[in-house]
Amino acid sequence: MAHEESKARALARRAGTAARPWRGDDHVLEVEAAVEAGLSRSAVELDLYTHGFSAGMTIEDPFDGAIVARGRTVLKEPELRRSLRPALQYLGVGMDAVELRVHDGNFELRVAKQTAESSTPALESGKDALKVFVGFGLLGLLAYQVIMPAVGGIIWGIALLLGGWLLRQGMASGRMMLAGRIAIGLGMLAQEEKIILPPVDSPTEELPAP
Repeated sequence: MAHEESKARALARRAGTAARPWRGDDHVLEVEAAVEAGLSRSAVELDLYTHGFSAGMTIEDPFDGAIVARGRTVLKEPELRRSLRPALQYLGVGMDAVELRVHDGNFELRVAKQTAESSTPALESGKDALKVFVGFGLLGLLAYQVIMPAVGGIIWGIALLLGGWLLRQGMASGRMMLAGRIAIGLGMLAQEEKIILPPVDSPTEELPAP
């Protein structure tokens, strides 16, 4: 029974490796080389950890639209959840919007689609799109009544295309911004607490049912 439960909670993996797999030996060598070149050890360490987490991150999982971050840890799931909570709260991500899984020394952090798309850029783009819809809508109505219906229809069509483009751009930039902040947060935790590391393997596929 315990074996079946462990198997059900395993993280499904694809074959292959990340674009630039994170390696501890390479990390040490790069840090030492940077220090010899006069750079700040802490800044270089944070940059390398952040890059490692970014390389293993999925910005938008096709399975459920979540932002997915991955890595390695020595902690159990409840311990890692407690350690991640302050950083996520600082980023404005509540634990109720996060699904965390730990299996065989690897973890997967999934930030729900609704949270990923409710960041500031997405909200601002929504306001801009609303202004476009209202402005072009009034202009189209005027053209429909004064000039000819066809012109009004063209103006409304332009409003729909432009408003939709603004919404898509806002959601995409919001996702990228939140994903980048999550990678930095994980990098800081890796640097300061030494309880997590970037992933070595490729991004995982969607989780099997718990």
